[in-house]
Amino acid sequence: MPSDQDPTAEQISQVKTSILQKLEKEPPAEPFHPNDLKRINDSDLWITKLLQVYDFDVEKTITRLWDNLAWRKSFGVYDINEANLNQEYLNDGSIFVHNKDKDGKPLLILTINKHSKSRSQEDLLRILVFWVERLQRESNLDKMTLFMDMTDSGLSNLDLDFIKSIIGVFETKYPYVPNYILVHDLPFLLNAAFKIVKTFLPAEALKILKVTTKKDIDQYVDKDNCLKIWGGNDEYVYKFA
Repeated sequence: MPSDQDPTAEQISQVKTSILQKLEKEPPAEPFHPNDLKRINDSDLWITKLLQVYDFDVEKTITRLWDNLAWRKSFGVYDINEANLNQEYLNDGSIFVHNKDKDGKPLLILTINKHSKSRSQEDLLRILVFWVERLQRESNLDKMTLFMDMTDSGLSNLDLDFIKSIIGVFETKYPYVPNYILVHDLPFLLNAAFKIVKTFLPAEALKILKVTTKKDIDQYVDKDNCLKIWGGNDEYVYKFA
């Protein structure tokens, strides 16, 4: 779990200086996006979050931040917008944001019963990143809860490679972001498969992983923030906005 303590000014400076010096001496073949470089130059927040999640390991933070900068440029994080996303996936509620958990963190909802292995993993990950980036801008890099809605899901909906990819994105690109990982209404038939999922979750993710049912979801999301199908009071039906 990320530390509640703040890094020292010296630790922040070490990371920032190392990244900027490396940019001068070993510029990447594909230049990093100017918005990300501005984030590093103008604010300590991103570096602070990474130092906290990596237990103030300066060298690890430098390596992971450099890798993150390269990924953000190659993935085209700043080029993603609603017009160039897969419109079917964007509008059918496969991945969307709605309401908040009991800590006031937004719920990033994955509707697993809409998934199948025939769907484009790349297109779905672009939608995931679109929502994460949108929330990160709105909340100033605050946390969110990943809500995996397993309601009415079956074996045909379970795609271990897709789940691995999602976990990988959060573990390596947004490690400070998850507040909880909620797996809701897991069908009995998927219990064995879910045990496999747990084996490739990092230790930190296992600490915030909670399997919920209609009876106990209100431990993490109150009834007014829960959709009717989850056992709550909210009659919301997703529509992209």
